Amino acid sequence: MNEHFHPSEPVAPPVPPAYAELIASHEHVSERLRQALHKRAEPDDPAYQPRTMSISQLETLRAALARVIPQEGLGIDLAARIDTMMAEATGNGWRYEDLPTDPEAYQYGLATLVDLARDRYGRAFAELSGEDADALLRAVDAGEAGIAGDKRFTAEQMVLWFEELRSDAVRIYVGHPAVMARIGYSGIANGGPGGAGFAGFQLIGIDEREEFEVEGTAERAAMMETAR
Repeated sequence: MNEHFHPSEPVAPPVPPAYAELIASHEHVSERLRQALHKRAEPDDPAYQPRTMSISQLETLRAALARVIPQEGLGIDLAARIDTMMAEATGNGWRYEDLPTDPEAYQYGLATLVDLARDRYGRAFAELSGEDADALLRAVDAGEAGIAGDKRFTAEQMVLWFEELRSDAVRIYVGHPAVMARIGYSGIANGGPGGAGFAGFQLIGIDEREEFEVEGTAERAAMMETAR
């Protein structure tokens, strides 16, 4: 069975102390951005109830996202965050002409994914092995899987919807402070109060790093592995 994010208790991916210190810096990070980052770092509710889709659709979305962005135990409930984004209308504000509104697009896309999985493998998408789930998603991405019917997407529409799903997921995932720390993203240090006054970034050459910039944990781990 496909293993995907389904927490039994609140999960808050840890933000390394050095990165948490950068977030807390009033010299480098504006108060508005700091509040947004703190909100993103809050643990996800293990009993989350979807607001724009059914519970089974939420589980299907979690299963799909587990194949798109394997988290290796990081534990960000991307599906719940996407659902919340749609419920609160905080997305990117545009859609493809060939797709309906975002909530409807997710409902129809996920319903199509479930039907495709049952047609090809005799099981719901959330019940597929990782190999079968990957194969189906690759077929969707290639424009080779779709269903013509009411509240279902054709193969062409599935290509567009799957692109939107990946865009939403990556934006939310990379915007989490724990992931920012992992990749060593220091762009949050855009100034002090109000973000108006820049307090750094004089060193912009290759391999140059300001004192306040934090080395990514993934970068550090890779360097340690190479040194062995």
